[in-house]
Amino acid sequence: MGIKSILVHLDNGSNVQGRVAAAAALARRHDAHLIGLAPTGWIALPPGGALAWGAPAYQQATLEQQRANADDCVRRFLKQADSLGVLSFEGRVATGYAAETMILAARYCDLAVVTQFNPDESNAAQSPQMPQDVLLESGRPVLVLPYAGECEVPPDARVLVGWDGSREAARAMRDALPLMRTAASVEVVVFDKPEDVDTRHGPLPGADIGLWLARHGLNVKVNYVPIKVAAGAALLSHAADMGAQLIVAGGYGHSRFRESVLGGVTRTLVTTSPVPVLFSH
Repeated sequence: MGIKSILVHLDNGSNVQGRVAAAAALARRHDAHLIGLAPTGWIALPPGGALAWGAPAYQQATLEQQRANADDCVRRFLKQADSLGVLSFEGRVATGYAAETMILAARYCDLAVVTQFNPDESNAAQSPQMPQDVLLESGRPVLVLPYAGECEVPPDARVLVGWDGSREAARAMRDALPLMRTAASVEVVVFDKPEDVDTRHGPLPGADIGLWLARHGLNVKVNYVPIKVAAGAALLSHAADMGAQLIVAGGYGHSRFRESVLGGVTRTLVTTSPVPVLFSH
């Protein structure tokens, strides 16, 4: 199954043009319909009774301004998508927080495109956890773009696949096939401490999944890399060494709480990767 509908998050941040351009390039390549979604966000009233008498008017005025901001985001998206040569596209405004609106809309698309949270920016349509929430709750693959650096995934990309034999990694591999079919190279790497290599990998870690990809016509290289550091850091280091332009990985094989406390591959990639990452949960 290919990619025929792509959802891209719209806001008024500095990364939105690059995010739309990356999504538009994928839409053109896969002849997909592109949907730009602009969440309005909600307004929280200050605590106490400071606005007790004027609260309804204040809330209404703020919501109207948020709606106007979202409408502007859609207008800019429509103009950009048209200028980039996307054949089929639409813009939508959704009332609500970014995470809840993106999760719902993503379930009706083949791919959702978001950007890492930019710590230097904040607005009502953005939240630090939105990319993780969409990954966990939408049931669809999510392309997380870096907030600093190159966003677009070229058709002949160098792809790094982080493989740990998990259900999440298997799903990510399947979801990434449309993006990997034209890749210049695909490298599957197992990052594990020697004592942690188990029966999920077979006699030669990574060999079985490499063979599966090769049967799909991909040019595949397989590596097993024993590590002494965290797998997320090792994966990013290897990506830099090979000049990867896309990373494919399963998301949240462990619980989100465990990753938030102890750290994990997903948390490392979704917050610090300098190249786009295709996640599936």
